[in-house]
Amino acid sequence: MNIIRLKEANCKGCYKCIRNCDLKAIEFSNEQARIRENDCILCGKCTIVCPQNAKEIVSDLDEVKRLIANGEKLYASLAPSFVSAFPDADFAKMSAVLKKLGFSVVEETAIGAAKVSAEYAELLAEKKPVNLITSCCPTTILLVEKYYPSLIPLLAPVVTPATAHARLMKQSYGDDGRVIFFGPCISKKYEAAQGKDIDYVLMFDELKGWMSECGLSFADNDEKPNEIHSVKSRLYPTPGGIIETIPEEKRAGYKTIVIDGLDRCISTLESLSANKDISGYLIEMSACAGSCVQGPGIHHEARLLTSTDLVRESAEAAPVTPVPKSEQSETDMAAKFSPAKIKDRMPDEYTISAILASIGKTTPESMLNCGACGYNTCREKAIAVFQGKADLKMCLPYMREKAESMSNLILENTPEAIFVTDTDFNVLEFNRAAKGIFSQVNNDIIGMPIDFVINSEDFENVRASGENVYYAVCHDSTNNLYLEISIIHAPNHDYIIIAKDVTGEQVQKEEIEKIRKETLETTQRVIDKQMRVAQEIASLLGETTGETKAALTKLKKSIL
Repeated sequence: MNIIRLKEANCKGCYKCIRNCDLKAIEFSNEQARIRENDCILCGKCTIVCPQNAKEIVSDLDEVKRLIANGEKLYASLAPSFVSAFPDADFAKMSAVLKKLGFSVVEETAIGAAKVSAEYAELLAEKKPVNLITSCCPTTILLVEKYYPSLIPLLAPVVTPATAHARLMKQSYGDDGRVIFFGPCISKKYEAAQGKDIDYVLMFDELKGWMSECGLSFADNDEKPNEIHSVKSRLYPTPGGIIETIPEEKRAGYKTIVIDGLDRCISTLESLSANKDISGYLIEMSACAGSCVQGPGIHHEARLLTSTDLVRESAEAAPVTPVPKSEQSETDMAAKFSPAKIKDRMPDEYTISAILASIGKTTPESMLNCGACGYNTCREKAIAVFQGKADLKMCLPYMREKAESMSNLILENTPEAIFVTDTDFNVLEFNRAAKGIFSQVNNDIIGMPIDFVINSEDFENVRASGENVYYAVCHDSTNNLYLEISIIHAPNHDYIIIAKDVTGEQVQKEEIEKIRKETLETTQRVIDKQMRVAQEIASLLGETTGETKAALTKLKKSIL
């Protein structure tokens, strides 16, 4: 199921999502980052760190609105971390808002959490597991299933609180209703899609937007809220909150440890995989640093301590309403987990070396391991290239070195003189061709005005107008050269000056112009001479014709 989508137009190839993905479940090709569903565990970190907002979480909001418009019966399961997202609301206010939106029943997911804790207590009391990892976080479940399948037996074989509560609600209020879970977690969307208990998932940010769209606030209280009585279960979204809900006598003999943050979860699972002698641990594991009160579906200014305090205050509030139906019900809580990932092919050493060599990494010194591409080492990046996750061009030092090398190659071999100057037209750099064209060009001209080399009024024109000049021909009296000059603003506010020696072309042009002028003058002389000859001939013809006419007229008269 595609839960995190990429908005391709927004991705700028900064590799920040890859750098922040602990499992490198993001591939980069054709200048775009893409989530690899087979590798992703939906921690949501990439959606938070993306500076271009290029990652989009698929929303169920339109479908939920459609159900309401069709008159469907909807049950709301509200995660106890709501106080972190909505610090101005208690459960009664949240219940009032959700009922205004169209939900017939509103309850706290903590009801399911209380049932889950009871199951954990029984497992621990029976002393069955060597170690027990809590199975409340669907992201950590995916982590174990996909990357540490050998540790699946350590996962508590119990459903998550959200699934447990969904089952209880349908059992208590009718299975013809749809359960909508409200929480801070992206992977809950996956959990809903894989099972049949939770129908849809809306994150707290989506609920905020929906409330704003409908003009709703927390002005009213629900007069008859289905408030949980096992209020201690509201501690679930805080670090250590799960363990606190399990009675000490039930977990006697087990060492408890709280692990929050995906990097720490991975480190812990690595330890368990490497050392089979580790035993006697109850491990509360949450993928989000700060646990659920800092989940990806909560964007707000509240910090961990503030959020934790709000949850603890909520867990100490005494309920004043009757016990909800679902809190009095029982349901099947069993869960089964299985491996869920196809392992990627691994290249051999020869292939890794060939990939590294193709980007100029052939010595230990060339293995910078800078991490700019998102991978911790050049070797990891080479493996990712082989597996189709990464592109060779992602190596920024190599691409920079290649660009600089190409730039230097062009500069050193172009026949035109190229100068780089500052905003005051003082020379900063020049290429080899400049030395060949201008006799005074050497390292001593660095910092000197370009006028020392090229005598042209175009520099003043550019300074005055701020506009680039292209292919302007001028006569440089200092060097007695004709030059074709382009003056271009560089992005860093410097100038690039390209000067082409067109003296030979100009001399040839002048020679051609001289020949053309002489040819025109010669042609005009010939025309003038021809006109005079024609006039003289015409004059002679006229005189002869007159005499002939007179003689013939006289002859005619004589005959008559």
